[in-house]
Amino acid sequence: MTMSSWPIILLILSVVILSACETVIEIDPPDYESELTITSNFTPDSVWSATITKTLPIGELRDEANAFLTDAAVMVYQGESLIDRLIHDADVPGRYVSFRGIRPESNIPYRIVAEAPGLRSASATSIAPLAPEITNIEIIQLSDPDLFGDSEHQVNFSLTNRPGLNYYSFAIFYGFLKESTTGTIQYEIEYVYMRYDSPWWYCSFTDLLNPVAVPIGDNYSCVIGILSDRSIDEPTLDFEIKFDLSEEIMEQPDADLILAVLALSPEYVEYQGSVEEQDDFYGFGQPVNLYSNIEGGRGIFAGYSATYHLFAQQPQ
Repeated sequence: MTMSSWPIILLILSVVILSACETVIEIDPPDYESELTITSNFTPDSVWSATITKTLPIGELRDEANAFLTDAAVMVYQGESLIDRLIHDADVPGRYVSFRGIRPESNIPYRIVAEAPGLRSASATSIAPLAPEITNIEIIQLSDPDLFGDSEHQVNFSLTNRPGLNYYSFAIFYGFLKESTTGTIQYEIEYVYMRYDSPWWYCSFTDLLNPVAVPIGDNYSCVIGILSDRSIDEPTLDFEIKFDLSEEIMEQPDADLILAVLALSPEYVEYQGSVEEQDDFYGFGQPVNLYSNIEGGRGIFAGYSATYHLFAQQPQ
């Protein structure tokens, strides 16, 4: 045996000795207590609805059907008055809808309460702000089609700035008729990419909640604008939103441009911001917890209101 082989022999002996000393420790984790989860983004444009689930321990995550509840009691209150009970929709797992077809009203605080056998009750409060008041709406074609058939357009509009802290989002959509694979005609809607050229609105909820220096210019565009009037002390908010449209879109019959402006509750903004941060998490650092305003459980109960303007004919 050569001297050079001794290190290898010693290494093997060390591994054998250490493995012989291995001790198995049994871990008895505490019993997991599931929590109710309420998910409801409500608006005066739709009847009351919510998705009711429960959290599951890690060992049950593969069977997601266990999370959706069919025996929950879901109530909506205005102050101390019960105004609606939501019933389970057998066609959609965990979905509860208004039995009486009642819709929320704007500018009224509501409280949702969910109860289920064996689980602690959960509740939350939110409000759907008044729908945005839009004025001075117009659309302008700024340029002729370029070599690629795209021409620049601009939508102008003003937004009444109400007292207090307000949150808004806006987007432009392109709506058109399209034949499906089954031969039926469907109305489809797609986002229009807007040019980001203003320092007082943002392209994400994350940037709004944590303002940072964002590049502004022709090379930066987004499909949604987010803003608050926290630092704006004007009676109206004026917008000039630029975007490109192709000749193919402009010449398509029965095509529409749609401006959508939403007034958002603070809970809605906080939740969407946390969703964006979680989507952007790449496994480094501390994972982002989703924002929740549910007492006694998890999830989100948040209101919003919308105003839409349809440009029925394409600008020429």
